[in-house]
Amino acid sequence: MTLVQRLLASLTAATVAAQFFLAGAGSFGALTYDPHRALGFALIGLAGVALVVALAVRRYVGNAAILLALLLVQYGLARGAIDQSPWFGAVHGLNALAVMAAAGILARRAWEQR
Repeated sequence: MTLVQRLLASLTAATVAAQFFLAGAGSFGALTYDPHRALGFALIGLAGVALVVALAVRRYVGNAAILLALLLVQYGLARGAIDQSPWFGAVHGLNALAVMAAAGILARRAWEQR
């Protein structure tokens, strides 16, 4: 299960990096935001699975929970930008940096030797 946690954490961090690419592609008209939106939903599910695995192996549960929480906030900010004010979108961009940091920290810690 430790290997599963390591691979899942690495996949999550790589997916967050892909999100930055897709957001940029959407911003500059290379793509619509649909791929970014779809991968964002998948990322929330992936982080949920990562939390379940962390609970199963009893390693880095806090890190996995923080990542999932930040992703849920990210979703709320995106909805707020669409439904309420574009300022939520500005904070969505800043929160993306926290998501990347949390995903990177989880991946790094998962690969550390005990």
